[in-house]
Amino acid sequence: MQQTDELLEAIERYLAGNATAAQRQLVNEWYHSFDDELVTVETVDVAYEELLEARLRLRLAESTGIGAAGKTEVKRVRLWPRIAVAAAAVAAITLGTWIYMNVSPDVKSGDEVAKVNDIAPGKNGATITLANGKVIELDSAKNGVIVGDGKLAYYSSLRGGTTKQSPLHDEIASIPRNDGEGKQQITASTAKGQTYQFTLPDGSKVWLNADSKLEFPSSFVNSNTRNVKLTGEGYFEVSKDKTHPFIVDTRRQKIEVLGTHFNVSAYANDVATKTTLLEGKVAVTENRSRLTLDPGDQAYSGLDGIRALTLSNPEDAMAWKDGKYRFENASLEEVMRQLSRWYDIEVEYEGPVPERSFTGGIDRNANLSTAIAILKNLNISFELKGRTITIRNHS
Repeated sequence: MQQTDELLEAIERYLAGNATAAQRQLVNEWYHSFDDELVTVETVDVAYEELLEARLRLRLAESTGIGAAGKTEVKRVRLWPRIAVAAAAVAAITLGTWIYMNVSPDVKSGDEVAKVNDIAPGKNGATITLANGKVIELDSAKNGVIVGDGKLAYYSSLRGGTTKQSPLHDEIASIPRNDGEGKQQITASTAKGQTYQFTLPDGSKVWLNADSKLEFPSSFVNSNTRNVKLTGEGYFEVSKDKTHPFIVDTRRQKIEVLGTHFNVSAYANDVATKTTLLEGKVAVTENRSRLTLDPGDQAYSGLDGIRALTLSNPEDAMAWKDGKYRFENASLEEVMRQLSRWYDIEVEYEGPVPERSFTGGIDRNANLSTAIAILKNLNISFELKGRTITIRNHS
């Protein structure tokens, strides 16, 4: 199976954009080895993922002998996400059709569409705003920022993958005192297409997703609680301190913790606010309703108030932190809202919004063309002009 593993690795690296020349050649040779008629999205009457999975199986059978006539049949297993997404991405790249064929008049071929219209994924980046109004642009090449000891400093990488506060020459700025306790309010913000990591004065770590904002004091000293305010989405790893509860305020929920790992999604244009617990225990309050969550639970605040859900895959909620999007029966609108934040695009619908749901994953390191290609089986089409995508319903 060595040849099979090499092909799978080549496909995955092709998708991530870091394949070697030899791996790119292997992927292209694999895909172009099919002599059947290439199927366009508009003529597919089965799930796009299943079609590509079948083609991949056929090619692997030809390469390895497994599943060929007179050989042992390959046991059917769910290949998501290792193969199916990668195959979909490779097909989109090699076919060169990536999104809807109504392109601008000056674009004549699929390859040109990819070159002219494709949009790169988001990247590391953020700003910090001090109480005096000073705005600091953070270095996209750095791993994150530590706030504490009266200053801001970038992380300094050490052997073993640990981090510490950078030496003095890596200091970003000092934090001027503006009250009797030497504290001031700090705002960390990411724009669309940005993400960044912050270490708060108590040692708690927060990863901010795109188009998000976190407000917190420059020090938690002499405070009974550790209060922060979140707009957008953040993943929290809270330092344990039983005597000083950590509290996250959002537009609908108040989350109280002692020390735990959890994800909070509280975008203003989303239907629901969701707190998903990965480790520890939290209490979530909305109005007069209070829920206590165990690992794997989610506090979901929707149109009908707050309720607790038990998730089969709670890690999906924070997959964005590790470079993936994971969706389970997500509406098309929800998927496109997340893509719009990460790729810094506007989304428009021609006619009624298609009632579609999507289960699967999308690599956040892929270009927009690859992300959109994975949605092709929803029987909709996309047109990209500038940074605006128009979606049309074909049913």
